[in-house]
Amino acid sequence: MTERLKFFVAGFFIGIAELLPGISGSTVAVGFGIYDRIIKTLSEIRPKNFSYNIKNLNKIFHLDLMLLLLISMVSSIIFFSKAILYLFMNFNSAFEISLSVVMILISLYIIKDFIFQKQRLFLFIIIGAFFGFAINQIPNLETSNNFIILVLMGLIAFSFFLVPGISGSAILLSLGSYKLVIEAIAEINFTVLVPFAIGSLIALYFLPKIIFNLVDKFNEQLMSFFSGLIFVAGLSLVF
Repeated sequence: MTERLKFFVAGFFIGIAELLPGISGSTVAVGFGIYDRIIKTLSEIRPKNFSYNIKNLNKIFHLDLMLLLLISMVSSIIFFSKAILYLFMNFNSAFEISLSVVMILISLYIIKDFIFQKQRLFLFIIIGAFFGFAINQIPNLETSNNFIILVLMGLIAFSFFLVPGISGSAILLSLGSYKLVIEAIAEINFTVLVPFAIGSLIALYFLPKIIFNLVDKFNEQLMSFFSGLIFVAGLSLVF
């Protein structure tokens, strides 16, 4: 698979993953082997790096890859939002069990090398599992159409989009906001989508640099931690 095709296909599945309450889009990016590249590119989003020089922009932001990823991701989100909302509303139990199985398999795939070759990282898996359990104890929050709360929801959801583990959709589900947001996407409701997007952009600007530095210095430890998060998130959907 060529690099451009990999980013296009990955974007398609990342978009679907972000609609599902459980699977992190960043987890999909890890599976495709492009997570580090995406986070490094996002960490370059600073006013000083923008110019009218297309060649320079492409060098910094890899536009030939990132635009393909973005177009594919947005297209899949728009195309599948109605279908996923229908499944969530009408086949909730089967839907959650399917998500649970997928997430547990993903976590085991990430963990396998650490378990058999690098037992010293097992502690980080346990810490990630405890952290995932704590997140799933967050009580539901009624968001209605409150502008400030929707901005906060966007910030929280996109923060988890950037980190492999529990998805932004899972956090929205635990906070009682998932149905509101997925309906807004399906119906193109800007009253909800605009403040939610503002929160997402705030997270996009401030967090990637921090996450990239952590991934660069502590990659194995973070992947172990994330695998624990994913495993517990999968279990929490059915228990």
